[in-house]
Amino acid sequence: MRQVEIMRSDNRRLVGLDGIRGLAAICVAVHHTEGFVGFDAAPAAYLAVDLFFCLSGFVIGHAYERKLIQEDSLSANDFAIKRLVRLYPLYLLGLLLGVLAYAGMSISRNQQIDPMLFGTSLIAAMFFLPAAAGASLKAPNLFPFNGPSWSLFLEIVINLIYGYAARMLSSGVLAITLFVSWIWLAAQTLTHGSADLIPLDGALLSGFPRVLFSFTLGILMYRYRERLCPPAIGTATAVTVLVVATVCLVCQAPVAFIGAKDLIVITALFPIAVIVLYVAKFDGILRQPLLIAGEASYALYAIHVPVLGLLLGAWKAAGLGQPTPWAIFAIILPVIVVLAIVATRLYDEPVRKAIGKNNGGLRWLKWRRS
Repeated sequence: MRQVEIMRSDNRRLVGLDGIRGLAAICVAVHHTEGFVGFDAAPAAYLAVDLFFCLSGFVIGHAYERKLIQEDSLSANDFAIKRLVRLYPLYLLGLLLGVLAYAGMSISRNQQIDPMLFGTSLIAAMFFLPAAAGASLKAPNLFPFNGPSWSLFLEIVINLIYGYAARMLSSGVLAITLFVSWIWLAAQTLTHGSADLIPLDGALLSGFPRVLFSFTLGILMYRYRERLCPPAIGTATAVTVLVVATVCLVCQAPVAFIGAKDLIVITALFPIAVIVLYVAKFDGILRQPLLIAGEASYALYAIHVPVLGLLLGAWKAAGLGQPTPWAIFAIILPVIVVLAIVATRLYDEPVRKAIGKNNGGLRWLKWRRS
């Protein structure tokens, strides 16, 4: 009976996971208003990236592991194409908006744009790559047009590694990977004093222990979900988990304890939240808001930084001066969330549908295995 329930859950919408992903994306957007409001309203939101990586591993296991490994009905090439089609349209939109935001900022500040730096940075970004060292517009920033792209770059890297190595990734290999990556993550986090290490400053390797640990953990959790999942989760418990996970993204520990707290959250609290919310059923009033939050989460993450810059620039250009923190939180951020929903429904979904039409899908991108 237990196995039947888990199998049925594999075929349902993962409402709880949609919800926490959406809430995490909102926390990240709030976090990135710090430079405009003068304070950080979600100082621990950098941990959302670790949650995203864990969710990614779990959900990719849910969607593709059986096809890649057990049924052998999905080739590694096809998996790579599916992931690129899923991630690239909104990534490209965020990049183009970031170029506009950068150009607008340069014009407003009367700064000249170096054509060579602009061109090399843009070409690299078009291919999901960081700018070459020393060739960045905002050196040593490796992702000058849209900062959050660093995690999307790592997402693509880990997805490709998983897709091409899936048949070799036994649970034992994954367990060893998990242990080694945790040691790397712990050493880096405790040395730095927090897990907030991002490869924007040229230290590209700093992001890899975060993605390697959390993604691997997500895959392993999916493989052992029948043993890990509790038998039943009530709505009150599920809502409590959503709230606690969100609080972990908003509230920060005292400085001396941030590193240890981050490790506990990444290693234990987020995985518990993923398992609990995977099992939980949201059939009441919360279901639709959580689904919408999950639907818009990727778009919100991919475009919120350049859109925030563009909206603030438009606000000032309209003669309204510097918006108050109240205006940013009550007007501009909700507008960005709405734009993310619109971008998802009117751009991302139709584009991906058109690419995949007639089992279409990017036949021209497929390559022969050597």
